[in-house]
Amino acid sequence: MRSFMRNKRGGFTLIELLVVIAIIALLIGILLPALGNAQRTAKSVKSMSNLRSLGQIQAVYAAEFRDSLINPFNTSYVGGGLVSGGWGSVRKPTAPGVYIFGDSGKWYSEMYAFHWYSLVGGWLSEGDYASEIQFAPLDNVLIQRVSDLWYEAPGFNLNTGIWDGSYVLSPTAWFSAERYKDDQRPNCYGNNGPRSLARRNKMGDVAYPSQKALMWERFDWSKKTRRATIFNPQQQIGGIPTDFGKENRPPQWNNPDAEPAVATVDGSVSRVKIAEINALTLSDNEITKRAFTPTDMWNMPYNTLRRYSMHEDGFEIGNPNSGYGQYPAYFWATRDGIRGRDFQR
Repeated sequence: MRSFMRNKRGGFTLIELLVVIAIIALLIGILLPALGNAQRTAKSVKSMSNLRSLGQIQAVYAAEFRDSLINPFNTSYVGGGLVSGGWGSVRKPTAPGVYIFGDSGKWYSEMYAFHWYSLVGGWLSEGDYASEIQFAPLDNVLIQRVSDLWYEAPGFNLNTGIWDGSYVLSPTAWFSAERYKDDQRPNCYGNNGPRSLARRNKMGDVAYPSQKALMWERFDWSKKTRRATIFNPQQQIGGIPTDFGKENRPPQWNNPDAEPAVATVDGSVSRVKIAEINALTLSDNEITKRAFTPTDMWNMPYNTLRRYSMHEDGFEIGNPNSGYGQYPAYFWATRDGIRGRDFQR
Protein backbone atom coordinates (compact mmCIF):
# COMPACT_ATOMS: atom_id res chain seq x y z
CA MET A 1 0.00 0.00 0.00
CA ARG A 2 2.90 2.35 0.68
CA SER A 3 3.74 2.64 -3.05
CA PHE A 4 0.41 4.39 -3.64
CA MET A 5 0.91 6.90 -0.85
CA ARG A 6 3.09 10.01 -0.52
CA ASN A 7 6.59 8.83 0.28
CA LYS A 8 8.60 9.87 3.30
CA ARG A 9 10.66 12.39 1.29
CA GLY A 10 7.58 14.38 0.21
CA GLY A 11 7.38 12.97 -3.35
CA PHE A 12 4.25 11.98 -5.25
CA THR A 13 2.61 8.61 -5.65
CA LEU A 14 2.16 7.02 -9.06
CA ILE A 15 -1.54 7.95 -9.12
CA GLU A 16 -0.76 11.58 -8.34
CA LEU A 17 1.83 11.69 -11.10
CA LEU A 18 -0.62 10.23 -13.58
CA VAL A 19 -3.20 12.83 -12.59
CA VAL A 20 -0.67 15.64 -13.11
CA ILE A 21 0.30 14.25 -16.50
CA ALA A 22 -3.37 13.99 -17.49
CA ILE A 23 -4.00 17.61 -16.46
CA ILE A 24 -0.97 18.80 -18.44
CA ALA A 25 -2.16 16.84 -21.49
CA LEU A 26 -5.62 18.35 -21.12
CA LEU A 27 -4.21 21.86 -20.92
CA ILE A 28 -2.06 21.25 -23.99
CA GLY A 29 -5.13 19.98 -25.83
CA ILE A 30 -6.98 23.18 -24.93
CA LEU A 31 -4.14 25.60 -25.59
CA LEU A 32 -2.77 24.21 -28.86
CA PRO A 33 -5.93 24.90 -30.92
CA ALA A 34 -6.11 28.39 -29.41
CA LEU A 35 -2.45 28.95 -30.29
CA GLY A 36 -3.07 27.63 -33.79
CA ASN A 37 -6.04 29.96 -34.25
CA ALA A 38 -3.99 32.90 -32.98
CA GLN A 39 -1.24 32.10 -35.48
CA ARG A 40 -3.80 31.80 -38.26
CA THR A 41 -5.29 35.15 -37.31
CA ALA A 42 -1.85 36.76 -37.30
CA LYS A 43 -1.12 35.38 -40.75
CA SER A 44 -4.49 36.64 -42.03
CA VAL A 45 -3.57 40.10 -40.77
CA LYS A 46 -0.23 39.80 -42.56
CA SER A 47 -2.06 38.89 -45.76
CA MET A 48 -4.15 42.05 -45.50
CA SER A 49 -0.96 44.03 -44.95
CA ASN A 50 0.43 42.52 -48.14
CA LEU A 51 -2.65 43.68 -50.01
CA ARG A 52 -2.21 47.22 -48.71
CA SER A 53 1.35 47.22 -50.00
CA LEU A 54 0.22 45.91 -53.38
CA GLY A 55 -2.46 48.58 -53.52
CA GLN A 56 0.25 51.18 -53.02
CA ILE A 57 2.01 49.70 -56.03
CA GLN A 58 -0.99 50.72 -58.10
CA ALA A 59 -0.63 54.31 -56.90
CA VAL A 60 3.07 54.35 -57.85
CA TYR A 61 2.29 52.77 -61.23
CA ALA A 62 -0.41 55.36 -61.95
CA ALA A 63 1.99 58.19 -61.13
CA GLU A 64 4.57 56.75 -63.53
CA PHE A 65 2.21 55.83 -66.37
CA ARG A 66 -0.14 58.79 -66.73
CA ASP A 67 -2.86 57.65 -64.32
CA SER A 68 -3.05 54.15 -65.84
CA LEU A 69 -4.17 51.05 -64.00
CA ILE A 70 -1.60 48.22 -64.01
CA ASN A 71 -1.46 46.98 -67.59
CA PRO A 72 1.60 45.48 -69.33
CA PHE A 73 -0.01 44.72 -72.67
CA ASN A 74 1.13 46.41 -75.86
CA THR A 75 -2.20 46.75 -77.59
CA SER A 76 -5.22 48.71 -76.48
CA TYR A 77 -8.77 49.22 -77.61
CA VAL A 78 -9.22 52.96 -77.94
CA GLY A 79 -12.07 54.20 -80.07
CA GLY A 80 -12.03 51.06 -82.17
CA GLY A 81 -8.38 51.28 -83.25
CA LEU A 82 -5.28 49.21 -82.53
CA VAL A 83 -2.36 51.01 -80.93
CA SER A 84 0.53 48.64 -81.65
CA GLY A 85 2.03 45.18 -81.21
CA GLY A 86 0.38 41.89 -80.35
CA TRP A 87 -2.54 41.93 -77.96
CA GLY A 88 -1.96 39.52 -75.10
CA SER A 89 1.84 39.66 -75.28
CA VAL A 90 3.88 40.91 -72.34
CA ARG A 91 7.51 41.96 -72.19
CA LYS A 92 9.17 41.58 -68.81
CA PRO A 93 11.53 44.54 -68.28
CA THR A 94 14.46 42.30 -67.34
CA ALA A 95 13.81 39.60 -69.95
CA PRO A 96 14.72 39.63 -73.66
CA GLY A 97 11.68 37.77 -74.96
CA VAL A 98 7.91 38.20 -74.98
CA TYR A 99 5.39 36.17 -73.02
CA ILE A 100 1.98 35.49 -74.50
CA PHE A 101 -0.95 34.85 -72.19
CA GLY A 102 -2.82 32.79 -74.69
CA ASP A 103 -5.85 30.59 -74.29
CA SER A 104 -9.02 29.92 -76.18
CA GLY A 105 -12.15 31.98 -75.84
CA LYS A 106 -12.84 34.43 -73.06
CA TRP A 107 -9.80 33.43 -70.96
CA TYR A 108 -7.25 34.80 -73.41
CA SER A 109 -4.93 37.10 -71.41
CA GLU A 110 -7.06 36.80 -68.26
CA MET A 111 -4.58 34.42 -66.58
CA TYR A 112 -2.30 37.43 -66.27
CA ALA A 113 -4.54 38.21 -63.29
CA PHE A 114 -2.60 35.64 -61.24
CA HIS A 115 0.88 36.39 -62.66
CA TRP A 116 0.99 40.17 -62.68
CA TYR A 117 3.50 40.71 -59.86
CA SER A 118 6.17 38.54 -61.48
CA LEU A 119 6.04 40.94 -64.42
CA VAL A 120 6.03 44.29 -62.63
CA GLY A 121 7.84 43.58 -59.34
CA GLY A 122 11.26 44.35 -60.76
CA TRP A 123 10.03 47.61 -62.25
CA LEU A 124 9.08 48.74 -58.76
CA SER A 125 12.44 47.92 -57.27
CA GLU A 126 15.36 46.24 -59.00
CA GLY A 127 15.69 42.67 -57.80
CA ASP A 128 12.33 42.80 -56.03
CA TYR A 129 10.78 39.85 -57.87
CA ALA A 130 11.26 37.64 -54.80
CA SER A 131 9.39 39.94 -52.41
CA GLU A 132 7.24 38.10 -49.88
CA ILE A 133 4.32 40.51 -50.32
CA GLN A 134 3.17 38.55 -53.38
CA PHE A 135 2.46 35.45 -51.27
CA ALA A 136 -0.14 35.04 -48.54
CA PRO A 137 1.48 33.40 -45.48
CA LEU A 138 -1.15 30.62 -45.47
CA ASP A 139 -0.95 29.90 -49.21
CA ASN A 140 1.33 26.93 -48.54
CA VAL A 141 0.68 25.02 -51.77
CA LEU A 142 1.61 27.99 -53.93
CA ILE A 143 4.62 28.97 -51.82
CA GLN A 144 6.04 25.45 -52.10
CA ARG A 145 5.34 25.23 -55.83
CA VAL A 146 6.94 28.57 -56.64
CA SER A 147 9.89 27.79 -54.34
CA ASP A 148 10.48 24.57 -56.27
CA LEU A 149 10.33 26.55 -59.50
CA TRP A 150 12.78 29.20 -58.31
CA TYR A 151 15.38 26.87 -56.88
CA GLU A 152 15.02 23.60 -58.75
CA ALA A 153 13.79 24.27 -62.30
CA PRO A 154 16.72 23.93 -64.73
CA GLY A 155 17.74 27.29 -66.17
CA PHE A 156 15.06 29.24 -64.33
CA ASN A 157 15.89 32.86 -63.54
CA LEU A 158 13.90 35.33 -61.45
CA ASN A 159 14.69 38.12 -63.90
CA THR A 160 13.37 36.24 -66.92
CA GLY A 161 10.71 33.81 -65.66
CA ILE A 162 7.08 34.30 -64.68
CA TRP A 163 4.98 32.73 -61.93
CA ASP A 164 1.68 33.27 -60.15
CA GLY A 165 1.01 34.82 -56.75
CA SER A 166 -1.60 34.72 -54.00
CA TYR A 167 -3.33 37.96 -54.96
CA VAL A 168 -5.48 38.32 -58.07
CA LEU A 169 -5.56 41.48 -60.20
CA SER A 170 -8.99 42.13 -61.71
CA PRO A 171 -9.06 41.64 -65.50
CA THR A 172 -11.45 44.61 -65.65
CA ALA A 173 -8.29 46.73 -65.27
CA TRP A 174 -7.28 46.04 -68.88
CA PHE A 175 -10.62 45.66 -70.64
CA SER A 176 -13.16 48.22 -71.75
CA ALA A 177 -16.26 48.61 -69.58
CA GLU A 178 -18.21 47.68 -72.70
CA ARG A 179 -17.02 44.08 -72.39
CA TYR A 180 -19.02 43.71 -69.17
CA LYS A 181 -22.23 45.42 -70.25
CA ASP A 182 -24.26 42.29 -71.02
CA ASP A 183 -24.41 38.74 -69.69
CA GLN A 184 -21.66 36.41 -70.87
CA ARG A 185 -18.54 38.49 -71.51
CA PRO A 186 -17.30 38.07 -75.11
CA ASN A 187 -14.26 36.08 -76.14
CA CYS A 188 -10.77 37.57 -76.33
CA TYR A 189 -8.74 37.37 -79.53
CA GLY A 190 -4.97 37.48 -79.48
CA ASN A 191 -4.55 39.38 -82.73
CA ASN A 192 -7.58 41.58 -82.52
CA GLY A 193 -7.55 44.22 -79.81
CA PRO A 194 -10.75 46.00 -80.87
CA ARG A 195 -12.69 42.75 -80.94
CA SER A 196 -11.29 41.80 -77.53
CA LEU A 197 -12.16 45.24 -76.15
CA ALA A 198 -8.67 45.56 -74.67
CA ARG A 199 -8.04 48.99 -73.23
CA ARG A 200 -5.62 50.97 -71.07
CA ASN A 201 -7.95 52.17 -68.34
CA LYS A 202 -7.19 55.19 -66.18
CA MET A 203 -7.73 55.73 -62.47
CA GLY A 204 -10.17 58.48 -63.43
CA ASP A 205 -12.31 55.93 -65.31
CA VAL A 206 -13.26 54.21 -62.05
CA ALA A 207 -16.76 55.26 -61.02
CA TYR A 208 -16.77 53.76 -57.49
CA PRO A 209 -13.15 53.69 -56.18
CA SER A 210 -14.15 52.50 -52.70
CA GLN A 211 -16.39 49.71 -54.04
CA LYS A 212 -14.33 48.50 -57.01
CA ALA A 213 -12.14 45.49 -56.25
CA LEU A 214 -8.68 45.82 -57.76
CA MET A 215 -6.87 42.93 -56.03
CA TRP A 216 -7.96 40.16 -53.68
CA GLU A 217 -6.93 36.90 -51.99
CA ARG A 218 -7.42 33.91 -54.27
CA PHE A 219 -8.65 31.85 -51.28
CA ASP A 220 -10.14 32.77 -47.92
CA TRP A 221 -7.36 31.34 -45.75
CA SER A 222 -9.10 32.49 -42.58
CA LYS A 223 -11.23 29.34 -42.97
CA LYS A 224 -9.96 25.77 -42.89
CA THR A 225 -12.95 24.14 -44.58
CA ARG A 226 -15.46 24.91 -47.31
CA ARG A 227 -18.80 23.62 -48.43
CA ALA A 228 -18.87 21.73 -51.68
CA THR A 229 -21.69 23.37 -53.61
CA ILE A 230 -23.42 23.29 -56.96
CA PHE A 231 -25.46 25.98 -58.68
CA ASN A 232 -28.66 25.08 -60.45
CA PRO A 233 -27.88 25.45 -64.19
CA GLN A 234 -31.29 27.09 -64.63
CA GLN A 235 -30.40 29.78 -62.12
CA GLN A 236 -26.99 30.56 -63.62
CA ILE A 237 -25.70 33.69 -61.90
CA GLY A 238 -27.02 34.60 -58.47
CA GLY A 239 -28.57 31.21 -57.74
CA ILE A 240 -28.76 29.65 -54.28
CA PRO A 241 -26.26 26.77 -54.00
CA THR A 242 -27.12 23.30 -52.78
CA ASP A 243 -24.89 22.04 -49.96
CA PHE A 244 -22.91 18.87 -50.72
CA GLY A 245 -20.90 18.63 -47.51
CA LYS A 246 -17.56 20.02 -46.41
CA GLU A 247 -14.00 19.72 -47.71
CA ASN A 248 -10.81 20.30 -45.76
CA ARG A 249 -9.67 23.15 -47.98
CA PRO A 250 -10.09 26.91 -47.71
CA PRO A 251 -12.91 28.30 -49.86
CA GLN A 252 -12.13 29.88 -53.20
CA TRP A 253 -12.58 33.67 -53.03
CA ASN A 254 -16.07 33.60 -54.62
CA ASN A 255 -17.39 30.58 -52.72
CA PRO A 256 -20.64 31.52 -50.89
CA ASP A 257 -18.90 30.95 -47.54
CA ALA A 258 -15.81 33.03 -48.35
CA GLU A 259 -14.79 36.35 -46.81
CA PRO A 260 -11.65 37.24 -48.78
CA ALA A 261 -9.53 40.30 -48.12
CA VAL A 262 -10.00 42.78 -50.97
CA ALA A 263 -8.05 45.89 -51.96
CA THR A 264 -10.16 48.51 -53.71
CA VAL A 265 -9.04 51.17 -56.17
CA ASP A 266 -9.03 53.85 -53.47
CA GLY A 267 -6.31 51.90 -51.62
CA SER A 268 -8.41 50.57 -48.74
CA VAL A 269 -8.42 46.90 -47.71
CA SER A 270 -11.26 45.01 -46.03
CA ARG A 271 -12.80 41.58 -45.77
CA VAL A 272 -15.84 41.15 -48.00
CA LYS A 273 -18.60 38.63 -47.32
CA ILE A 274 -19.54 36.88 -50.55
CA ALA A 275 -22.87 35.88 -48.98
CA GLU A 276 -23.81 39.56 -48.74
CA ILE A 277 -23.02 40.08 -52.42
CA ASN A 278 -25.09 36.99 -53.25
CA ALA A 279 -28.01 38.60 -51.44
CA LEU A 280 -27.67 41.72 -53.58
CA THR A 281 -27.85 39.62 -56.75
CA LEU A 282 -31.19 38.26 -55.55
CA SER A 283 -32.62 41.71 -54.75
CA ASP A 284 -36.14 42.61 -55.86
CA ASN A 285 -34.72 45.94 -56.97
CA GLU A 286 -33.71 45.34 -60.59
CA ILE A 287 -31.16 48.17 -60.58
CA THR A 288 -29.40 46.75 -57.51
CA LYS A 289 -29.61 43.22 -58.86
CA ARG A 290 -28.00 44.19 -62.15
CA ALA A 291 -25.31 46.34 -60.55
CA PHE A 292 -23.94 43.56 -58.34
CA THR A 293 -24.48 40.54 -60.59
CA PRO A 294 -21.28 39.73 -62.54
CA THR A 295 -21.61 39.25 -66.26
CA ASP A 296 -20.43 35.65 -66.10
CA MET A 297 -19.56 32.61 -64.01
CA TRP A 298 -16.00 31.83 -62.90
CA ASN A 299 -15.74 28.38 -64.48
CA MET A 300 -12.06 28.30 -65.35
CA PRO A 301 -11.31 25.20 -67.50
CA TYR A 302 -9.17 22.58 -65.79
CA ASN A 303 -6.78 22.51 -68.76
CA THR A 304 -6.16 26.23 -68.42
CA LEU A 305 -5.21 25.86 -64.77
CA ARG A 306 -3.00 22.91 -65.69
CA ARG A 307 -1.22 24.96 -68.33
CA TYR A 308 -0.09 27.34 -65.60
CA SER A 309 0.63 24.55 -63.03
CA MET A 310 -2.30 25.71 -60.90
CA HIS A 311 -4.47 22.61 -61.23
CA GLU A 312 -3.49 21.11 -57.84
CA ASP A 313 -3.84 24.33 -55.83
CA GLY A 314 -7.37 23.61 -54.63
CA PHE A 315 -9.51 25.73 -56.95
CA GLU A 316 -13.12 24.63 -57.06
CA ILE A 317 -12.92 23.71 -60.71
CA GLY A 318 -16.26 23.62 -62.47
CA ASN A 319 -17.50 20.33 -63.85
CA PRO A 320 -19.38 20.93 -67.14
CA ASN A 321 -21.84 18.17 -66.26
CA SER A 322 -22.64 19.17 -62.69
CA GLY A 323 -21.67 22.81 -62.29
CA TYR A 324 -19.80 21.97 -59.07
CA GLY A 325 -17.53 24.79 -58.03
CA GLN A 326 -18.89 27.23 -60.58
CA TYR A 327 -19.68 30.51 -58.86
CA PRO A 328 -20.44 34.02 -60.10
CA ALA A 329 -17.25 35.75 -61.24
CA TYR A 330 -17.21 38.29 -58.43
CA PHE A 331 -14.46 40.92 -58.84
CA TRP A 332 -13.35 39.15 -62.04
CA ALA A 333 -16.19 40.07 -64.39
CA THR A 334 -17.78 43.05 -62.64
CA ARG A 335 -20.90 44.42 -64.29
CA ASP A 336 -19.83 47.47 -66.35
CA GLY A 337 -16.19 46.62 -65.72
CA ILE A 338 -14.04 49.39 -64.34
CA ARG A 339 -17.10 51.62 -64.10
CA GLY A 340 -19.03 49.10 -62.01
CA ARG A 341 -18.95 48.21 -58.34
CA ASP A 342 -18.36 44.92 -56.59
CA PHE A 343 -19.89 45.35 -53.13
CA GLN A 344 -21.61 47.90 -50.92
CA ARG A 345 -20.00 49.87 -48.12
